[in-house]
Amino acid sequence: MSSLAAIVLAAGQGTRMRSRIPKVLHPMAGRPMIGHVLDVLAAIDADPVVVVTGHGAEAVEAALGDTARSVRQEPQNGTADAVRVALAAVPDDSTRVLVTMGDVPLLPHALLAALVAEQEASGAAIVLLSAHLLDPTGYGRIVRGPDAGLQAIVEEVDADPATRALDEVNAGTYCFDGSWLRANLERVPRSPSGEYYLTDLVGLAVADGTAVRVIAASRPELAMGINDRVQLAVAERLLRTRIAEDHMRAGVTIVDPDSTFIDATVRIGQDARIEPWTVLTGDSVIGEEAVIGPGSRVHGSTIGNQARVWGSWVEDAEIGEGASVGPMAHLRPGSVVGPGSEIGNYAEIKKSRLGARVRQHHFSYLGDAKVGDDVNIGAGTVTANFDGTAKHETVIGDGAFIGVDTMLRAPVTIGPGAKTGAGSVVTRDVAAGKTVVGVPARPIELRRRRGGEPPDA
Repeated sequence: MSSLAAIVLAAGQGTRMRSRIPKVLHPMAGRPMIGHVLDVLAAIDADPVVVVTGHGAEAVEAALGDTARSVRQEPQNGTADAVRVALAAVPDDSTRVLVTMGDVPLLPHALLAALVAEQEASGAAIVLLSAHLLDPTGYGRIVRGPDAGLQAIVEEVDADPATRALDEVNAGTYCFDGSWLRANLERVPRSPSGEYYLTDLVGLAVADGTAVRVIAASRPELAMGINDRVQLAVAERLLRTRIAEDHMRAGVTIVDPDSTFIDATVRIGQDARIEPWTVLTGDSVIGEEAVIGPGSRVHGSTIGNQARVWGSWVEDAEIGEGASVGPMAHLRPGSVVGPGSEIGNYAEIKKSRLGARVRQHHFSYLGDAKVGDDVNIGAGTVTANFDGTAKHETVIGDGAFIGVDTMLRAPVTIGPGAKTGAGSVVTRDVAAGKTVVGVPARPIELRRRRGGEPPDA
């Protein structure tokens, strides 16, 4: 039974990125570049996947976690040497070995599958990926013979003018016959620079009369590696276009994909609508028929079915079914908004849990609070949760009515059905069903007995 292993070359420094971050760790659509490469290898059932690390090895290996095996190439003596190091972690019974780079995040899995299928069907020692480029400067040229078969790969520095005029280049991705690769890798000569190059295997195979096949990518921009930040930006735009198109084909309306940014890690339910200038990042989950935007930012959050987030920021929070947030609201980490609740403009919530059908329409702050069902939070309400040393909790029971400009000095509990008058400063617990008014807030009947007309509740 045939098996497929994969080797990912990720040891290079990537000097043209001009970055202290290893090139393969630069983020694209919410994931490190190399993460997208590993995704496509998983899609074609490559096992094991061995990543060759070198420059920034510790950071790359930490980012990989348990998603792939890793081996270090020390020192970095070229691509053939990197494959030699990796083969020690590839089982001997792997009949095919796919070799690609950690900086090709756009490779479609169908293209890699075609590469593997061609090797299996033809029995060729090598099947390599090529691309036709408008500007092939800097790449090794594919030289074909009269029968259109591969004759050689000529590096630009060694190419004559006629060869440099060729527009077909080596894309750096190969599928090898596993036995042939193991038997011939040590034949690769040392280059004048002291390194060993994988492309020399092609020359060895051609010289031996061993079959080598080439598959040309129909979309060259998806097959080539990323070398600098200009190419990174172009690649990310292509990736985000692909992500948006996948969502739209799955039944999501994206009004203007060009102004919408969706990470690869985001999940969106059927018939959701994403309005312009919306950014969805992290492990966010958007429910069915939800409407997000325009101008919203949702990170690492769960948005319920039929909920609405309008012109607001939501971070590591949860919004229940049919709830409405915004415009200009801010849900900070740890916030939970119950189903059917309404969070209005300039409302802020931090590390608080709101029940169902809560109304917090405008200009208010709830921090470290537990709010029951059917509660009204009046404009200007603030939970004073920090005493300068520690945070404290505010608890508001079901059906409570918090009047405008109420200050709740935590720790404090407002009982079910209780009310606070406008401008109250509540420093003590309020019993269920009671109404408190004033500064400091006292039960309304006590103020009546002392004389003076209390303010309206």
